[in-house]
Amino acid sequence: MKEFLMLIREEANYGELSAEEMQACIEKHYHWVEELKKKGQYKEAQPLDAGGAYIKGRKKIVSDGPFLEGKECVSGYYILLATSLEEAVEIAKGNPDLDWDRTVEVREIMPMDEQ
Repeated sequence: MKEFLMLIREEANYGELSAEEMQACIEKHYHWVEELKKKGQYKEAQPLDAGGAYIKGRKKIVSDGPFLEGKECVSGYYILLATSLEEAVEIAKGNPDLDWDRTVEVREIMPMDEQ
């Protein structure tokens, strides 16, 4: 199996769900993860804090992030297990965040030879 990183992107109004909406989202994620585990398609997942830092270029300029003028931020990630990008995309289509008009990005993790 190959590993795929699925990033969850949402509008910059991160965290503005009502308590009921947040609970419903969490419950849907819990059930989705349980199904992925049964199928051997799940490795790990974590939410990400809204704050952070960007480090840019040779001068290593540090700024707060995500930028307020940005339209979206990364709010969490999953490591999915699949045989191909196409299969990983099909798995990602089940992500409950899509029900809240969020976006997910799926990228294959390139294995590195251990030395």
